Amino acid sequence: MKDLHSTPFPSHHTSQCDSCILQQHSLRSPDFSQALVGGQKGYQTYRDLPWDLQKIHQPAIKIRHLEPWKIALIVIGTAVAAAVTIGLLVYFLAYDQKLFYYSGNVKITNIRYNNELSRQSSGRFRDLSERVERLIDKTFYNSILRKKYIRSRLIRVSPGADGVMAEALLTFWFSSTDSREALRERVERILRRGLKKYTGPLRINVRSSTISSKYITSLLKVVLALF
Repeated sequence: MKDLHSTPFPSHHTSQCDSCILQQHSLRSPDFSQALVGGQKGYQTYRDLPWDLQKIHQPAIKIRHLEPWKIALIVIGTAVAAAVTIGLLVYFLAYDQKLFYYSGNVKITNIRYNNELSRQSSGRFRDLSERVERLIDKTFYNSILRKKYIRSRLIRVSPGADGVMAEALLTFWFSSTDSREALRERVERILRRGLKKYTGPLRINVRSSTISSKYITSLLKVVLALF
């Protein structure tokens, strides 16, 4: 009597079972490569459609249009805001701001007075005027008063014991409520500070250079006579 437990199974049976397991595994596992190829084909098919058919597949976008009364309200509001801004600007420029004039006296020690400096049309006067005005402009444009300062103009040159005195008219925009004397002292400090930093060809006596407002009326008459 043969021992059944010791009888081995045929080898072809074992190989058949292995193939069955592989077939079952292949049935259960999805084929991702096919899905990828299918997705690419589907996208390519969508790209191949005409533009008007592609638009059908896209979600509709709702465009909101403003109603006429809203547009009119926006236009009116913008116009009112612009009018108020312009009105305030005109008010502050015309009523709150005021022109302030000061006489700036710069003592120059390396220039000797002659008759040419008495005529504003002479070349020597124009040359000195350009130098002095550029010096004053640079001083105040680089100061805290740069937004208040307007310009300077050399009015006349007078002889002195050790040189000449160049007198210039300085113009500023200040508030109408500001103190003229307090502003004069401030302008003088800034001018002297700029004269100390000056390194040009003119030799300036800083202590003898001042700012005055006493004879401003006569200076204005001289300026008006030039135009």
